[in-house]
Amino acid sequence: MMIIFIDSGPFRAANDNLDQHHKKAMEGFSKLDSGQYKLVTTDYVIDETYTGLLGRPGYHAAMNFDRALRQSRIQVEFINPERFMKTQEVFRRYNKDKEWSFTDCTSYVVMKELKISTAFTFDQNFAQMGFKIL
Repeated sequence: MMIIFIDSGPFRAANDNLDQHHKKAMEGFSKLDSGQYKLVTTDYVIDETYTGLLGRPGYHAAMNFDRALRQSRIQVEFINPERFMKTQEVFRRYNKDKEWSFTDCTSYVVMKELKISTAFTFDQNFAQMGFKIL
């Protein structure tokens, strides 16, 4: 079974009708919901999503995301102290000439560790990291 990493962009766009990527996010989640894929994200991505949705479009969108996440089969990987230290190293090493967020660096660490090669994202940093973008 192919494993797909889900970044915050699709989560946010799917819950915001005014987001420029809303339609693409909905189509992507519809495809991924087929049961053919194992879906993975991190607690940092979830944090980024809740926070972003709360700001815009607001509380109800954040609660819709919360409900959907709790009912989903998405595996949430947690950033433990070992992963955090690896993330710090990735952040220091690669940001000399890039602008990867710390959250994106946690995603990099988890994707490498779990041998995930494809991300559902609208963030081109994942392509810079060497991953395929769905």
